[in-house]
Amino acid sequence: MTLADPAGAATITEFPASDAGNVVLPERIIAGPDGNLWWTQPAKPSGIGRMVPNGELLAQIPDGQVPLDLVKAPSGWVSWVSRGGFGSRRPDGTTFLNYDESFFPSAIAITPTGELRFGGKHNKDAKSICTPKLANSDHVEVPVGTCVGAETGGRPMAMAASAGNLLWASLSESDQIWITKSAPLQSVMTVDLPVGSNPQGIAIGPEGNAWVAMWGADAIDRIAPTGARTRFVLPPGSHPYDLTLGPDGAFWIAAAGSGRIARMTTGGLVTNEYPVPSGETGQSGITVGPEGNIWFTDTEMGLIGRLVPDPLTTISPSPGPAPGSPGGSGGGTADKVAPRFSSAPAFSPTSFRVPPGTTLKFSLSEAATVTVTVSRKVSGRRSGRKCVAPGKAKPGASRCPRLVPKGQLHVAGQMGRNSVRFSGKLNGKSLPPGSYQSSLTARDSAGNSSIAAKANFTIVN
Repeated sequence: MTLADPAGAATITEFPASDAGNVVLPERIIAGPDGNLWWTQPAKPSGIGRMVPNGELLAQIPDGQVPLDLVKAPSGWVSWVSRGGFGSRRPDGTTFLNYDESFFPSAIAITPTGELRFGGKHNKDAKSICTPKLANSDHVEVPVGTCVGAETGGRPMAMAASAGNLLWASLSESDQIWITKSAPLQSVMTVDLPVGSNPQGIAIGPEGNAWVAMWGADAIDRIAPTGARTRFVLPPGSHPYDLTLGPDGAFWIAAAGSGRIARMTTGGLVTNEYPVPSGETGQSGITVGPEGNIWFTDTEMGLIGRLVPDPLTTISPSPGPAPGSPGGSGGGTADKVAPRFSSAPAFSPTSFRVPPGTTLKFSLSEAATVTVTVSRKVSGRRSGRKCVAPGKAKPGASRCPRLVPKGQLHVAGQMGRNSVRFSGKLNGKSLPPGSYQSSLTARDSAGNSSIAAKANFTIVN
Protein backbone atom coordinates (compact mmCIF):
# COMPACT_ATOMS: atom_id res chain seq x y z
CA MET A 1 0.00 0.00 0.00
CA THR A 2 1.24 3.50 -0.85
CA LEU A 3 -0.04 6.66 0.77
CA ALA A 4 0.39 9.83 -1.27
CA ASP A 5 0.28 13.38 0.02
CA PRO A 6 -3.28 14.42 0.89
CA ALA A 7 -5.28 15.77 -2.03
CA GLY A 8 -7.07 18.25 0.21
CA ALA A 9 -9.29 18.71 3.20
CA ALA A 10 -12.92 17.62 3.35
CA THR A 11 -15.96 18.41 5.45
CA ILE A 12 -18.19 15.51 6.49
CA THR A 13 -21.68 16.02 7.88
CA GLU A 14 -23.89 13.16 9.04
CA PHE A 15 -27.69 13.34 9.08
CA PRO A 16 -30.23 11.00 10.73
CA ALA A 17 -31.70 8.61 8.15
CA SER A 18 -35.07 8.54 9.90
CA ASP A 19 -37.26 10.40 12.31
CA ALA A 20 -36.19 10.13 15.94
CA GLY A 21 -37.24 6.92 17.62
CA ASN A 22 -36.87 4.73 14.53
CA VAL A 23 -33.74 2.60 14.20
CA VAL A 24 -33.05 2.11 10.49
CA LEU A 25 -30.28 0.47 8.48
CA PRO A 26 -29.52 2.54 5.37
CA GLU A 27 -27.40 0.53 2.94
CA ARG A 28 -27.16 1.07 -0.84
CA ILE A 29 -27.49 4.71 -1.93
CA ILE A 30 -27.87 6.51 -5.28
CA ALA A 31 -28.56 9.98 -6.63
CA GLY A 32 -32.24 9.90 -7.52
CA PRO A 33 -33.93 11.34 -10.63
CA ASP A 34 -35.53 14.14 -8.59
CA GLY A 35 -32.26 15.68 -7.40
CA ASN A 36 -32.42 13.92 -4.02
CA LEU A 37 -30.64 10.97 -2.42
CA TRP A 38 -32.38 7.57 -2.41
CA TRP A 39 -31.31 4.54 -0.39
CA THR A 40 -32.45 1.07 0.60
CA GLN A 41 -33.70 0.75 4.16
CA PRO A 42 -34.01 -2.95 5.05
CA ALA A 43 -34.80 -2.50 8.77
CA LYS A 44 -38.34 -1.92 9.97
CA PRO A 45 -40.01 0.13 8.74
CA SER A 46 -38.38 -1.12 5.53
CA GLY A 47 -38.59 0.78 2.28
CA ILE A 48 -36.74 3.36 0.20
CA GLY A 49 -35.47 6.36 2.13
CA ARG A 50 -35.02 9.77 0.54
CA MET A 51 -33.25 12.98 1.52
CA VAL A 52 -32.78 16.46 0.07
CA PRO A 53 -29.07 17.35 -0.36
CA ASN A 54 -29.40 19.84 2.52
CA GLY A 55 -30.17 16.95 4.90
CA GLU A 56 -33.96 17.26 5.03
CA LEU A 57 -35.76 13.92 5.13
CA LEU A 58 -38.54 13.17 2.65
CA ALA A 59 -41.34 10.64 2.99
CA GLN A 60 -40.17 7.04 2.81
CA ILE A 61 -41.45 4.79 0.03
CA PRO A 62 -42.79 1.73 1.90
CA ASP A 63 -41.80 -1.78 0.86
CA GLY A 64 -42.25 -4.43 3.52
CA GLN A 65 -40.22 -7.01 1.56
CA VAL A 66 -36.85 -5.52 2.69
CA PRO A 67 -35.18 -3.60 -0.20
CA LEU A 68 -31.52 -4.51 -0.82
CA ASP A 69 -30.27 -2.65 -3.91
CA LEU A 70 -31.53 0.03 -6.31
CA VAL A 71 -30.73 1.80 -9.59
CA LYS A 72 -31.92 4.84 -11.54
CA ALA A 73 -32.88 4.60 -15.22
CA PRO A 74 -32.32 7.39 -17.78
CA SER A 75 -36.11 7.55 -18.14
CA GLY A 76 -36.46 8.70 -14.52
CA TRP A 77 -37.67 5.38 -13.14
CA VAL A 78 -36.08 4.00 -9.97
CA SER A 79 -36.08 0.22 -9.61
CA TRP A 80 -35.00 -1.94 -6.69
CA VAL A 81 -34.79 -5.54 -5.56
CA SER A 82 -35.96 -6.84 -2.20
CA ARG A 83 -35.85 -10.17 -0.43
CA GLY A 84 -39.35 -10.88 -1.67
CA GLY A 85 -39.28 -9.49 -5.20
CA PHE A 86 -38.99 -6.22 -7.07
CA GLY A 87 -40.10 -2.63 -6.76
CA SER A 88 -40.18 0.36 -9.09
CA ARG A 89 -41.36 3.96 -9.03
CA ARG A 90 -42.03 5.95 -12.14
CA PRO A 91 -41.47 9.73 -12.45
CA ASP A 92 -45.09 10.60 -11.62
CA GLY A 93 -44.72 8.95 -8.19
CA THR A 94 -46.60 5.73 -8.93
CA THR A 95 -45.00 2.78 -7.14
CA PHE A 96 -45.20 -0.87 -8.21
CA LEU A 97 -44.30 -3.83 -5.99
CA ASN A 98 -43.96 -7.28 -7.52
CA TYR A 99 -43.36 -10.46 -5.53
CA ASP A 100 -41.91 -13.66 -6.98
CA GLU A 101 -41.62 -16.78 -4.82
CA SER A 102 -39.30 -18.52 -7.30
CA PHE A 103 -36.60 -15.84 -7.45
CA PHE A 104 -34.82 -14.25 -4.51
CA PRO A 105 -33.00 -11.17 -5.84
CA SER A 106 -30.08 -9.52 -4.09
CA ALA A 107 -28.53 -7.10 -6.60
CA ILE A 108 -29.57 -4.96 -9.55
CA ALA A 109 -27.82 -3.09 -12.36
CA ILE A 110 -28.78 -1.07 -15.40
CA THR A 111 -26.97 -1.35 -18.72
CA PRO A 112 -25.69 1.69 -20.67
CA THR A 113 -28.75 1.30 -22.92
CA GLY A 114 -31.16 1.43 -19.97
CA GLU A 115 -31.97 -2.27 -19.55
CA LEU A 116 -32.36 -3.83 -16.10
CA ARG A 117 -30.49 -6.89 -14.91
CA PHE A 118 -31.16 -8.73 -11.65
CA GLY A 119 -28.89 -11.00 -9.66
CA GLY A 120 -30.04 -13.46 -7.05
CA LYS A 121 -30.97 -17.03 -6.25
CA HIS A 122 -33.30 -18.76 -8.69
CA ASN A 123 -35.32 -21.84 -7.72
CA LYS A 124 -33.40 -22.24 -4.43
CA ASP A 125 -30.17 -23.60 -5.94
CA ALA A 126 -29.06 -21.70 -9.03
CA LYS A 127 -27.36 -18.34 -8.58
CA SER A 128 -28.40 -16.29 -11.57
CA ILE A 129 -28.32 -13.09 -13.56
CA CYS A 130 -31.72 -12.45 -15.15
CA THR A 131 -33.63 -10.04 -17.34
CA PRO A 132 -36.84 -8.63 -15.87
CA LYS A 133 -40.31 -10.00 -16.46
CA LEU A 134 -42.31 -7.10 -15.08
CA ALA A 135 -45.32 -5.96 -17.05
CA ASN A 136 -45.53 -2.59 -15.28
CA SER A 137 -42.01 -1.36 -16.01
CA ASP A 138 -40.46 0.66 -18.80
CA HIS A 139 -37.57 -1.84 -18.96
CA VAL A 140 -39.43 -4.94 -20.20
CA GLU A 141 -37.51 -6.86 -22.86
CA VAL A 142 -38.20 -9.84 -25.09
CA PRO A 143 -37.74 -12.64 -24.28
CA VAL A 144 -38.64 -11.89 -20.69
CA GLY A 145 -37.43 -13.74 -17.64
CA THR A 146 -34.24 -15.08 -19.26
CA CYS A 147 -31.55 -16.18 -16.79
CA VAL A 148 -27.95 -17.33 -16.91
CA GLY A 149 -25.93 -18.59 -13.96
CA ALA A 150 -24.54 -21.58 -12.11
CA GLU A 151 -25.63 -24.13 -9.55
CA THR A 152 -22.70 -23.34 -7.28
CA GLY A 153 -21.37 -20.20 -5.66
CA GLY A 154 -23.11 -17.58 -3.58
CA ARG A 155 -25.75 -15.22 -4.85
CA PRO A 156 -24.54 -11.90 -6.33
CA MET A 157 -23.89 -9.21 -3.72
CA ALA A 158 -23.45 -6.35 -6.21
CA MET A 159 -23.59 -5.79 -9.96
CA ALA A 160 -22.41 -3.22 -12.50
CA ALA A 161 -22.64 -2.84 -16.27
CA SER A 162 -19.92 -1.47 -18.52
CA ALA A 163 -19.43 -0.56 -22.14
CA GLY A 164 -18.83 -3.44 -24.48
CA ASN A 165 -22.07 -5.17 -23.45
CA LEU A 166 -20.50 -6.54 -20.26
CA LEU A 167 -22.09 -7.23 -16.90
CA TRP A 168 -20.14 -7.82 -13.69
CA ALA A 169 -21.33 -9.51 -10.50
CA SER A 170 -19.57 -10.16 -7.18
CA LEU A 171 -20.17 -13.47 -5.38
CA SER A 172 -18.95 -13.04 -1.82
CA GLU A 173 -19.59 -16.56 -0.56
CA SER A 174 -17.59 -18.26 -3.30
CA ASP A 175 -14.93 -15.53 -3.79
CA GLN A 176 -15.73 -15.05 -7.48
CA ILE A 177 -16.52 -12.38 -10.04
CA TRP A 178 -18.90 -13.29 -12.85
CA ILE A 179 -18.49 -11.62 -16.23
CA THR A 180 -21.41 -12.02 -18.63
CA LYS A 181 -22.74 -10.48 -21.80
CA SER A 182 -25.70 -8.31 -20.88
CA ALA A 183 -27.75 -8.51 -24.10
CA PRO A 184 -28.50 -11.24 -24.82
CA LEU A 185 -27.44 -12.82 -21.56
CA GLN A 186 -24.46 -15.09 -22.04
CA SER A 187 -21.79 -16.30 -19.62
CA VAL A 188 -18.26 -15.14 -20.49
CA MET A 189 -16.03 -16.20 -17.62
CA THR A 190 -15.67 -16.62 -13.87
CA VAL A 191 -12.75 -14.91 -12.15
CA ASP A 192 -11.65 -16.87 -9.09
CA LEU A 193 -10.32 -14.73 -6.25
CA PRO A 194 -8.02 -15.61 -3.35
CA VAL A 195 -9.87 -17.37 -0.54
CA GLY A 196 -11.38 -14.93 1.93
CA SER A 197 -11.60 -12.00 -0.50
CA ASN A 198 -15.36 -11.54 0.09
CA PRO A 199 -16.04 -9.24 -2.91
CA GLN A 200 -18.75 -6.63 -2.46
CA GLY A 201 -19.45 -3.36 -4.31
CA ILE A 202 -18.36 -2.77 -7.92
CA ALA A 203 -17.59 0.45 -9.78
CA ILE A 204 -16.62 0.78 -13.43
CA GLY A 205 -13.46 2.79 -14.00
CA PRO A 206 -12.99 5.35 -16.78
CA GLU A 207 -10.84 2.79 -18.62
CA GLY A 208 -13.67 0.21 -18.66
CA ASN A 209 -12.27 -2.15 -16.03
CA ALA A 210 -14.25 -3.23 -12.97
CA TRP A 211 -13.01 -2.08 -9.56
CA VAL A 212 -14.25 -4.29 -6.75
CA ALA A 213 -14.28 -3.76 -2.97
CA MET A 214 -12.74 -6.82 -1.30
CA TRP A 215 -14.22 -6.76 2.21
CA GLY A 216 -12.30 -9.74 3.54
CA ALA A 217 -8.95 -8.87 1.93
CA ASP A 218 -8.85 -5.16 2.91
CA ALA A 219 -8.23 -4.34 -0.73
CA ILE A 220 -9.59 -3.00 -4.00
CA ASP A 221 -9.17 -5.24 -7.05
CA ARG A 222 -9.03 -3.97 -10.62
CA ILE A 223 -10.32 -6.61 -13.04
CA ALA A 224 -10.06 -6.33 -16.81
CA PRO A 225 -12.61 -7.83 -19.24
CA THR A 226 -9.97 -10.48 -19.99
CA GLY A 227 -10.03 -11.56 -16.34
CA ALA A 228 -6.59 -10.09 -15.54
CA ARG A 229 -6.57 -8.84 -11.96
CA THR A 230 -4.51 -6.35 -9.94
CA ARG A 231 -4.91 -5.94 -6.17
CA PHE A 232 -4.40 -2.65 -4.32
CA VAL A 233 -4.12 -3.14 -0.57
CA LEU A 234 -5.80 -0.85 1.97
CA PRO A 235 -4.83 -0.44 5.64
CA PRO A 236 -5.60 -3.52 7.79
CA GLY A 237 -9.15 -3.61 9.10
CA SER A 238 -10.55 -1.30 6.40
CA HIS A 239 -13.15 -3.84 5.19
CA PRO A 240 -14.22 -1.86 2.09
CA TYR A 241 -17.90 -2.43 1.36
CA ASP A 242 -18.57 -0.22 -1.64
CA LEU A 243 -16.93 2.35 -3.91
CA THR A 244 -17.89 4.94 -6.49
CA LEU A 245 -16.09 6.88 -9.21
CA GLY A 246 -16.15 10.55 -8.22
CA PRO A 247 -16.34 13.60 -10.48
CA ASP A 248 -12.67 14.24 -9.64
CA GLY A 249 -11.68 11.07 -11.52
CA ALA A 250 -10.81 9.12 -8.37
CA PHE A 251 -12.57 6.33 -6.49
CA TRP A 252 -14.22 7.01 -3.14
CA ILE A 253 -14.43 4.01 -0.84
CA ALA A 254 -16.71 3.23 2.11
CA ALA A 255 -14.35 1.52 4.56
CA ALA A 256 -16.84 -0.22 6.84
CA GLY A 257 -14.24 -1.58 9.24
CA SER A 258 -12.33 1.61 9.99
CA GLY A 259 -15.12 4.20 9.93
CA ARG A 260 -13.43 6.15 7.14
CA ILE A 261 -14.06 7.32 3.60
CA ALA A 262 -10.96 6.67 1.50
CA ARG A 263 -9.92 8.19 -1.81
CA MET A 264 -7.95 6.16 -4.37
CA THR A 265 -6.67 7.26 -7.76
CA THR A 266 -7.18 5.13 -10.87
CA GLY A 267 -3.54 4.18 -10.47
CA GLY A 268 -4.37 2.46 -7.18
CA LEU A 269 -2.85 5.20 -4.98
CA VAL A 270 -4.59 5.95 -1.66
CA THR A 271 -4.36 9.72 -1.19
CA ASN A 272 -6.72 10.35 1.73
CA GLU A 273 -8.68 8.65 4.50
CA TYR A 274 -11.35 10.79 6.12
CA PRO A 275 -12.75 9.60 9.49
CA VAL A 276 -16.51 10.04 9.90
CA PRO A 277 -17.66 12.44 12.66
CA SER A 278 -19.65 9.79 14.56
CA GLY A 279 -16.49 7.74 15.00
CA GLU A 280 -18.47 4.59 14.26
CA THR A 281 -17.85 1.81 11.76
CA GLY A 282 -20.39 0.26 9.39
CA GLN A 283 -20.34 2.54 6.34
CA SER A 284 -21.84 0.51 3.50
CA GLY A 285 -23.15 2.36 0.43
CA ILE A 286 -21.47 5.29 -1.33
CA THR A 287 -22.37 7.40 -4.37
CA VAL A 288 -21.93 10.78 -6.03
CA GLY A 289 -24.82 13.05 -5.11
CA PRO A 290 -26.83 15.18 -7.53
CA GLU A 291 -24.80 18.24 -6.51
CA GLY A 292 -21.45 16.49 -7.01
CA ASN A 293 -20.57 15.73 -3.39
CA ILE A 294 -19.85 12.25 -2.02
CA TRP A 295 -22.69 10.64 -0.04
CA PHE A 296 -22.53 7.47 2.03
CA THR A 297 -24.63 5.41 4.42
CA ASP A 298 -23.68 4.60 8.00
CA THR A 299 -25.60 1.40 8.64
CA GLU A 300 -24.62 0.99 12.27
CA MET A 301 -25.67 4.46 13.43
CA GLY A 302 -28.56 4.93 11.00
CA LEU A 303 -26.97 7.99 9.37
CA ILE A 304 -26.53 9.45 5.90
CA GLY A 305 -23.18 11.16 5.41
CA ARG A 306 -22.15 13.94 3.04
CA LEU A 307 -18.47 14.52 2.23
CA VAL A 308 -17.57 17.83 0.61
CA PRO A 309 -13.95 17.86 -0.64
CA ASP A 310 -11.92 21.05 -0.58
CA PRO A 311 -13.19 23.01 -3.62
CA LEU A 312 -9.73 24.54 -4.08
CA THR A 313 -8.07 21.18 -4.70
CA THR A 314 -6.92 20.38 -8.24
CA ILE A 315 -6.58 16.65 -8.78
CA SER A 316 -4.38 14.91 -11.33
CA PRO A 317 -5.56 11.30 -11.60
CA SER A 318 -3.81 8.61 -13.57
CA PRO A 319 -5.89 7.45 -16.53
CA GLY A 320 -5.07 3.80 -15.73
CA PRO A 321 -4.65 1.01 -18.26
CA ALA A 322 -6.76 0.47 -21.34
CA PRO A 323 -9.66 -1.99 -21.09
CA GLY A 324 -8.36 -5.53 -21.04
CA SER A 325 -4.94 -4.53 -19.76
CA PRO A 326 -3.87 -6.06 -16.44
CA GLY A 327 -2.14 -2.82 -15.51
CA GLY A 328 0.41 -2.23 -12.82
CA SER A 329 0.65 0.71 -10.48
CA GLY A 330 -0.70 3.30 -12.89
CA GLY A 331 1.46 5.58 -15.00
CA GLY A 332 0.89 7.41 -18.24
CA THR A 333 0.09 11.06 -18.72
CA ALA A 334 -2.07 12.58 -16.01
CA ASP A 335 -5.08 14.65 -17.03
CA LYS A 336 -5.80 17.57 -14.73
CA VAL A 337 -9.43 17.55 -13.69
CA ALA A 338 -10.99 20.48 -11.90
CA PRO A 339 -13.36 19.21 -9.22
CA ARG A 340 -17.03 20.01 -9.70
CA PHE A 341 -18.15 20.03 -6.11
CA SER A 342 -20.58 22.67 -4.94
CA SER A 343 -21.73 23.61 -1.48
CA ALA A 344 -25.32 22.85 -0.53
CA PRO A 345 -27.35 25.11 1.80
CA ALA A 346 -26.43 24.60 5.42
CA PHE A 347 -28.59 22.20 7.41
CA SER A 348 -26.93 21.08 10.61
CA PRO A 349 -28.19 17.91 12.31
CA THR A 350 -26.74 19.27 15.53
CA SER A 351 -29.79 21.53 15.82
CA PHE A 352 -31.82 18.52 16.96
CA ARG A 353 -31.09 18.01 20.64
CA VAL A 354 -32.92 17.28 23.85
CA PRO A 355 -34.05 20.64 25.24
CA PRO A 356 -32.73 21.72 28.64
CA GLY A 357 -34.93 20.74 31.55
CA THR A 358 -35.22 16.99 31.00
CA THR A 359 -34.90 15.12 34.30
CA LEU A 360 -33.81 11.71 35.53
CA LYS A 361 -35.82 10.55 38.53
CA PHE A 362 -34.95 7.70 40.93
CA SER A 363 -35.30 6.73 44.60
CA LEU A 364 -32.63 5.44 47.03
CA SER A 365 -32.95 3.64 50.36
CA GLU A 366 -29.81 5.44 51.55
CA ALA A 367 -27.26 7.92 50.28
CA ALA A 368 -25.12 6.45 47.49
CA THR A 369 -23.02 7.28 44.47
CA VAL A 370 -25.14 6.74 41.38
CA THR A 371 -23.72 5.87 37.96
CA VAL A 372 -25.97 6.18 34.92
CA THR A 373 -24.62 4.49 31.78
CA VAL A 374 -26.26 5.70 28.57
CA SER A 375 -26.16 3.42 25.50
CA ARG A 376 -27.58 3.97 22.05
CA LYS A 377 -29.72 1.28 20.45
CA VAL A 378 -28.32 0.36 17.05
CA SER A 379 -28.47 -2.56 14.71
CA GLY A 380 -25.62 -5.05 14.49
CA ARG A 381 -24.77 -8.30 12.74
CA ARG A 382 -24.25 -11.77 14.14
CA SER A 383 -20.68 -13.02 14.44
CA GLY A 384 -20.84 -16.37 16.19
CA ARG A 385 -22.76 -15.79 19.41
CA LYS A 386 -21.95 -12.10 19.50
CA CYS A 387 -23.80 -9.13 18.04
CA VAL A 388 -21.10 -6.88 16.58
CA ALA A 389 -20.87 -3.74 14.46
CA PRO A 390 -21.86 -4.36 10.81
CA GLY A 391 -18.35 -3.52 9.69
CA LYS A 392 -16.90 -6.29 11.86
CA ALA A 393 -19.18 -9.09 10.66
CA LYS A 394 -19.24 -10.85 7.33
CA PRO A 395 -21.56 -9.22 4.79
CA GLY A 396 -24.90 -10.99 4.75
CA ALA A 397 -24.75 -11.99 8.43
CA SER A 398 -28.10 -11.90 10.22
CA ARG A 399 -29.06 -8.66 11.94
CA CYS A 400 -29.38 -8.23 15.68
CA PRO A 401 -29.98 -5.38 18.16
CA ARG A 402 -26.99 -4.07 20.10
CA LEU A 403 -26.20 -1.34 22.60
CA VAL A 404 -23.32 1.07 22.04
CA PRO A 405 -22.20 2.84 25.27
CA LYS A 406 -22.06 6.60 24.76
CA GLY A 407 -21.01 7.77 28.22
CA GLN A 408 -21.82 7.97 31.92
CA LEU A 409 -23.26 10.36 34.48
CA HIS A 410 -22.05 10.28 38.09
CA VAL A 411 -24.40 11.66 40.74
CA ALA A 412 -24.18 11.97 44.52
CA GLY A 413 -27.61 10.54 45.39
CA GLN A 414 -29.49 11.24 48.62
CA MET A 415 -31.81 8.94 50.56
CA GLY A 416 -35.32 9.16 49.15
CA ARG A 417 -36.40 10.66 45.87
CA ASN A 418 -33.83 12.22 43.57
CA SER A 419 -34.29 14.39 40.50
CA VAL A 420 -31.32 15.18 38.27
CA ARG A 421 -31.41 17.55 35.31
CA PHE A 422 -30.17 16.02 32.05
CA SER A 423 -29.37 18.29 29.10
CA GLY A 424 -28.86 15.51 26.56
CA LYS A 425 -25.09 15.90 26.70
CA LEU A 426 -22.43 13.41 27.74
CA ASN A 427 -18.79 14.40 28.12
CA GLY A 428 -19.66 17.78 26.67
CA LYS A 429 -21.19 16.35 23.49
CA SER A 430 -24.86 16.37 22.58
CA LEU A 431 -26.48 13.03 21.85
CA PRO A 432 -28.06 12.79 18.38
CA PRO A 433 -31.73 11.86 17.96
CA GLY A 434 -32.43 8.17 18.39
CA SER A 435 -33.36 5.40 20.81
CA TYR A 436 -31.33 4.91 24.00
CA GLN A 437 -31.19 2.82 27.14
CA SER A 438 -30.05 4.06 30.55
CA SER A 439 -28.70 1.68 33.17
CA LEU A 440 -28.52 2.99 36.75
CA THR A 441 -26.48 1.45 39.56
CA ALA A 442 -25.98 2.78 43.10
CA ARG A 443 -22.99 2.13 45.37
CA ASP A 444 -23.11 2.99 49.09
CA SER A 445 -20.25 4.02 51.40
CA ALA A 446 -19.66 0.38 52.41
CA GLY A 447 -19.09 -0.63 48.79
CA ASN A 448 -22.41 -2.42 48.29
CA SER A 449 -23.87 -2.10 44.79
CA SER A 450 -27.47 -2.28 43.68
CA ILE A 451 -28.88 -4.33 40.83
CA ALA A 452 -28.92 -2.26 37.65
CA ALA A 453 -32.22 -0.52 36.93
CA LYS A 454 -32.81 0.04 33.22
CA ALA A 455 -35.06 2.43 31.34
CA ASN A 456 -35.50 3.24 27.66
CA PHE A 457 -35.81 6.75 26.31
CA THR A 458 -35.82 8.56 22.99
CA ILE A 459 -34.14 11.79 21.98
CA VAL A 460 -36.38 13.62 19.54
CA ASN A 461 -36.16 16.75 17.45
